Amino acid sequence: MKLKFFSIFLFFCILINFNLVAADCKKPQMPSDAEWQNWLSEIKKEALDLGISKKTINNELKGILPQKKIIMRDRCQPESTITLAEYLYYRVDKARIIGGKNMLKKYHKELSLIGNHFGIQPRFLVALLGMESYYGKNQGVIRTIEAVATLAFDRRRSSFYKKQLFAALQIIDQKIVDSDQLQGSWGGAVGMTQMIPTTFLESGYDWDGNGVDIWNSYEDAFASAANYLTSLNKNPWLIHSTWGREVQPPSNIDSFYDDLKQDNPKGCGAVKSRSIPKSLLEWSELGFLDINGNKLPSRQNLEARLIAPDGLKGRIFLVYPNYKNILYYNCSSYYAISIGLLSDKIIN
Repeated sequence: MKLKFFSIFLFFCILINFNLVAADCKKPQMPSDAEWQNWLSEIKKEALDLGISKKTINNELKGILPQKKIIMRDRCQPESTITLAEYLYYRVDKARIIGGKNMLKKYHKELSLIGNHFGIQPRFLVALLGMESYYGKNQGVIRTIEAVATLAFDRRRSSFYKKQLFAALQIIDQKIVDSDQLQGSWGGAVGMTQMIPTTFLESGYDWDGNGVDIWNSYEDAFASAANYLTSLNKNPWLIHSTWGREVQPPSNIDSFYDDLKQDNPKGCGAVKSRSIPKSLLEWSELGFLDINGNKLPSRQNLEARLIAPDGLKGRIFLVYPNYKNILYYNCSSYYAISIGLLSDKIIN
């Protein structure tokens, strides 16, 4: 009964928090028909220059209109207003853990082959599908062309979404996916893996030999996720390492925490927020313990960085190089931690 009450209370806290943010979001001024048609004309010219057929361009962009609800969803996202505890409560929940265990068991043979081929532990592939689409159950039903065209017109991330629009048109033009099947989230992510169109073109993988299908084929979805996570040349996936671990900091962490910050870091916010790298032995010498109060492994050949997404009074983690690969999939500390913790729980 207490758990049920807490769940309801937490839901309303998040809802109120979201409503406060949404109230501050400036409602977009939608374009006139003339403005929209002029913009579409330019888009059609650019698409033709990229080699996309006139037939595909006309078929897919005919009658398309910008959607206010999509722009509002993009501008008023609630995740930045909640704590890590709230985020984990809804994303590393009992149902996802059980679903992940069942998925790992059901596709054990296929996952072993895919994991060996790409050099990645299957549990991370299962966790990613669990986080992205609840193991394929929540893939979204918004037409991708409409979503990315709307966001390409909006000034906030126009350049990024123009690339997604052209990629979506290329997917249809190359007959990789039928137009009716190319649907997903309001942000243009598609399939069980929720890949944006450019990522789908680059990393979509036909494992079962029936064409790349991350909507219906779990083998293709697992292989596509594996292909992406292990193809980052600047940060290869380490199969003999995990993602990281929760730790207990020393009592004097306040005295040296600022010295651990990176100088002129590059990348997205979650990448820049990591500390400078140290070996596990060096972190042990600073007084860090694992979450159970035991000494850390004395490995000197494994780089680890400290993260404290909710500050030093919140949960603190040491993360390994594989954690950065997960951030490339979604650059959010909360997201990457959730993938890591879910992957741990589905094998324990």
